[in-house]
Amino acid sequence: MATSWSVEAEQKFDAEASTPLPRLDAIDGVSRAGEPDTYNLEAVYFDTRHLALAARGITLRRRTGGPDAGWHLKLPHSAGRRTEIQAPLGTADIVPVELMDRILAYTRGHAVAAIATLNTERTSYSLYGKDGHRMADFVDDRVRARSMLGEPRDMTWREWEVELAPDGTDDGDDTLLRTLTQQLSQAGAKPSERTSKLATALGDAWPTSEQTEREAPSDSGPAVTPVLLYLEEQVAEMLLQDSHVRLARDDSVHQMRSQIRRIRAVLHGYSELFAQAAVKDLERELKSLAKTLGRYRDVEVLHERLKVSLDQLPGKLVLGQLGDELEERMTLRARNAMSAVKNRLNTPRYFTLLDNLESFLSHPPLTSEASAPAKKATARLVNKAGKRLRKRHDAAVGAAVGPQRDTAFHEVRKAAKKLRFAAAAVEAIHGKPAVKLEDAAHRIQSILGDHQDSVMAQTELLKLGSAPGVSNGAFTYGVLHAMESTAAEATLDEYLRKGKKARKLRLKK
Repeated sequence: MATSWSVEAEQKFDAEASTPLPRLDAIDGVSRAGEPDTYNLEAVYFDTRHLALAARGITLRRRTGGPDAGWHLKLPHSAGRRTEIQAPLGTADIVPVELMDRILAYTRGHAVAAIATLNTERTSYSLYGKDGHRMADFVDDRVRARSMLGEPRDMTWREWEVELAPDGTDDGDDTLLRTLTQQLSQAGAKPSERTSKLATALGDAWPTSEQTEREAPSDSGPAVTPVLLYLEEQVAEMLLQDSHVRLARDDSVHQMRSQIRRIRAVLHGYSELFAQAAVKDLERELKSLAKTLGRYRDVEVLHERLKVSLDQLPGKLVLGQLGDELEERMTLRARNAMSAVKNRLNTPRYFTLLDNLESFLSHPPLTSEASAPAKKATARLVNKAGKRLRKRHDAAVGAAVGPQRDTAFHEVRKAAKKLRFAAAAVEAIHGKPAVKLEDAAHRIQSILGDHQDSVMAQTELLKLGSAPGVSNGAFTYGVLHAMESTAAEATLDEYLRKGKKARKLRLKK
C-alpha cells in the first residue's frame, strides 16, 4: 500500500457563523484568490481510550470526500508545523499497517478505535502571489462533530484555516503566515486556542500535552537543564526510529541503537544529578534493548565486511563456493536477529521502558547537585568522563597482546563514546570547546570501532574455517583472517597517533 508525506504549516481561527469573509485579494502579498471549491468531508478520528496520540500532538483520521480522501497521520515536526503522512482509504475500521507501525511506540500495545466523527462543509480558496504561484489555501469550514468518548455529544462551530502550499513550508514563509494571521484577525476572526478540530470536538476530554516546558540553559542556571533538554531530544528521536525499524528502513536498527546509547551515556555521565536507583533501572533496560538491536546490527556489519573482503581477494585464493555459503549463513542470522528485534519492540517490557523514560523526563528524580551552576558542574562531570577515558587507555596500552588487549581497547572505545555524548549534551553551555571535545572523542570511537569490527570478523572467520565440512575453503578463511589481523593492528597504530588530542582536552569550569 502506497503512502505519501509532507510538512504542513497552518493557522486556525475561530469565526462566528455570521462573520463575512474578508477580501482575500486585499491581504498583503496576495495578488488574487482563486474561485471557491466546495466539499462535504467526513473524518473519523482514531486514538486509544486514554488518548495517547492526542497527548503527544499526533492525529490519526480517515477522511472521505474532497481531493485528499484517505487515511491521514499527522506527527509533530516543529513549532506550527506537522508532518502529514497519507495512505489510501482501504477499510473503514482497520488502520493501514504503514501508519499503525509509526504509532506503536506511542500507543504501546493499547488498541485504537474511533473517538470522534466530524462532518465539514468546506469552501476552499487558493491564494496566489504576484508571480502567479500558489502561496497558500484559505478554507472556511462549518463543522458538525460527534464525540464518542463517554456519553456521546454533538456540537457545531465555524472556523477558518490558512495552510501554506506544500512547496512553501520553509522558514522564509513564516512572514506570510504571520501576515495572514494578523489580517484575518482584523477581519473578525481570532486565532484558535485549540490546535485541531478534534481538540474542539473533545472539549474538556482533550488531554494536556506531555511536553514539559523548560527554561533555556545558562551558565549559572541549573546544571540539569541542558541535560534534560538533550535527553528529551534523544528520546523523541528514538521513538521516531522505532517506526523506521518496524518499517524495515535501511540503517534504522543502527540509528535506533545509537539513540539508545546516547541516552544511556548521558544518564551515566550525569547520574549525580539524579536519584541513583532510577538511573540504574533505566540504564539496565536500555542496555538490554541495545543488546537485542546489536545482534542484528553486528550481523549486518560483519556480513558487509566479510563480503567486501572476499570480493577483493584474487580469484585463485577463493576456494569453494564461499560467497554463496557466506550469503546464506548471514542472511539466516540476520533474519533471526531481526525477528528478535521486532518481537522485543512489541513486548510489555519495552512499552514499560518507554513509559518510564517519559516519566523520568516529566518528573525527574533530582538530587541537590541538579541545581548547581551549570557551567561549573557540567564541566566537572565531562572532565570526569575524560579521566575515565585516560585510565582505560593506560590499561589497554599495558595489556598483553591477544584477546585481553582487544577487550581493553573496546573499553577505551566505550569510554570515548560516553565522553562524546557527555560533551554533546552541554554544547549550549560550553559552546565550541564542547564541540571540539565531542569531535575528538568521536574520532577515537570511529577508529576503535573499526578495530572492534576487525576483531569480530577474526572470531567469525575462525569459526568458519574450523567448521565441519569446510574442506579447502579453510585456506581462504585463513587468508581473510590474516588480512583482518593486519587491519586490526593498523587501526591501533592510527588510534595511538590520533587519540592523544582527545585525551588531553578539558572543559573549563
